[in-house]
Amino acid sequence: MRALTYEIPTNRSDLPALRQVELPVPQVTDGVVLVRVSYAGLSNFDLETSRGKRNGALARSLKKEAVVSGIEMAGTVESDGKTVKRGDRVVGYTNIIRGPFFHADYVAIPENKLARIPENMTLQGAASLIGGALTSIAALERIADVKAEQQVLITGATGSVGITAVQLASHLGAQVCGVCHSSQTDFLLQQGVTTACAYDRNELPPSANQFDVVFDTAPSLSFSACTNYLKQQGTYITTMPHLDVLGFVSSLFSRRKWGYLMEADTDAKRMSRLLGLMEAGAFGAVIDSIYPLAQANEAFQRQLKPGKQGKILIDFSE
Repeated sequence: MRALTYEIPTNRSDLPALRQVELPVPQVTDGVVLVRVSYAGLSNFDLETSRGKRNGALARSLKKEAVVSGIEMAGTVESDGKTVKRGDRVVGYTNIIRGPFFHADYVAIPENKLARIPENMTLQGAASLIGGALTSIAALERIADVKAEQQVLITGATGSVGITAVQLASHLGAQVCGVCHSSQTDFLLQQGVTTACAYDRNELPPSANQFDVVFDTAPSLSFSACTNYLKQQGTYITTMPHLDVLGFVSSLFSRRKWGYLMEADTDAKRMSRLLGLMEAGAFGAVIDSIYPLAQANEAFQRQLKPGKQGKILIDFSE
């Protein structure tokens, strides 16, 4: 099978070289099924790998498994399991540290990390939303418990996490203010936000102490920077909590909350909730671009650039 892997640089400051290799199709065991990957997404986690920020972990992984990137995908089941059967279209998410990783033609994955794709959704669409949707569910439902008519501010609102957060918050009945580039405000308004603020024009949310929740998906703020935006009982959530440790400490002495978000894995309960929301129409596919496997390097370069609208996918179906 075809797979993406990396060459470890001699100098740890250099970038790993992305390359395509041929590997054996993985074997399945009890509770694990074989999935033929059709589309795999790119994430900031994959970007960190490609830029050499995980060289130590990368070296350890490559001793056991060549595929070390790709945490979200959609494809077709190739072997019968207990809950999914051969021919089922599925979407999957993995443990971001241990894998198995998805930038390959095939993956052997535990069934509890899979969900069937609704009939009215394409494989591309499912692959584009799973990582962002699971992160948004954790942030807005589990941590913030967003209710109808609450005020929610979302930064990076046109990215793959931001756009699913906009969609979910709107589905839950919240009033959403999204922060994006000025070139994307019209697009964002079409996605359901009440207000779109352009960061490159220094546009700010309408008033201070307005929001019940600030979901910093960019991330571009901090807990301290958001205290003026949040209500007294409001919650700040960031997709990169390790970058705002001081915010966590500050929140211990504040009526405002700092929500810890780290979606390092998934399970059957979370995948079931994702399926229910997909079936309810809470999420719509927003795909920035799709690259064939032969152009994977270009896909990673696109992930580096600002101004994306939704998810970047690598096409393994060809």
